[in-house]
Amino acid sequence: MKNKKIVLGLILIILAMAIGGYSLANKQNKTDIKEEAIKVKIGYLPVIHNLPLFLAASQNYFKDAGLDVELVKFESPNQIIDALINGSIDICGPSGALGITGIADFKNPGKMKIYAVSGEMTDNSSENIIVPKDSSLKSIADLKGKKLGILAGTIQWRTIARELLSQNGLDMDKDLTIVELALPLQVQALSSEQIDALLALEPISTTAVEKSGAKILVKSPVKQYIADPAWLGAGVINVEFSQNHPQTAQKALAVLDRAIDEVNQNPEASRQYLKNYTSLTDDLIAKVPPVDFKTCNSLNQQDKDAIKKFFGIFTKYKVIDGEINPDNLLYCK
Repeated sequence: MKNKKIVLGLILIILAMAIGGYSLANKQNKTDIKEEAIKVKIGYLPVIHNLPLFLAASQNYFKDAGLDVELVKFESPNQIIDALINGSIDICGPSGALGITGIADFKNPGKMKIYAVSGEMTDNSSENIIVPKDSSLKSIADLKGKKLGILAGTIQWRTIARELLSQNGLDMDKDLTIVELALPLQVQALSSEQIDALLALEPISTTAVEKSGAKILVKSPVKQYIADPAWLGAGVINVEFSQNHPQTAQKALAVLDRAIDEVNQNPEASRQYLKNYTSLTDDLIAKVPPVDFKTCNSLNQQDKDAIKKFFGIFTKYKVIDGEINPDNLLYCK
């Protein structure tokens, strides 16, 4: 009789565990369904560094993956990083500023991870120093006593400018005037000679050259003077979002990885997707140089060394009181 009670007790325990397991699995399935129904907010700047995002959205890759995605436009890199930190957006396309991301993570660690980078590996140029068509300037050193325009409100480009000038014998605080300009104002400021030169991201360089006859004073200055390859842009994901919605996050990043591969394999055919997300006309779209992209998983040691070297300028000029470790920021599978 005692053995029968023991057997019956074991049976009841097994049944309870089975029911509990079914209930947990059922709850998990409901959680998964709920997770896939959330809206994913992806921030972007209207620049060519976001071409993979534009391609994915235009080709309905997010929708095909079962994702409800909202693209949120910003006008400055700082705004994007602030939005990622406070959770207003979940991901940004590959146009997030790499330097600002590193600085923000150093000061407030663990909020963001980098899933991709954008910039220059070979002869592609994503930034140039340009001058008006009638300028007599021949080198960076000739900027002494002049006005240099840079992107407004970003410590990344201010620090880049400081290092470029320093390597050419100029003190940014004493030898020239820095003029911070929002992207929409840069071409006009250069063509009207309100500034003598402009440290310009693409497509600003190409637009100025084609529309106002501007000249390139220095091609790819970051790659020449700071780090080669020059990875200046970053695709970034909010860590809390990735932890709370891991399946959705992985699906979204898989779509972006696919789009990055397509752009890298055929940049010329991919150009068309700039049309609906930037102010570029068809003739300018055909002329802007392509940007190089790499996912986190495809970065090699040379890439990581270049990123670390780039981060080093923010330590050098005391933007931060330590060193940024790229490995702590990378979001790799």
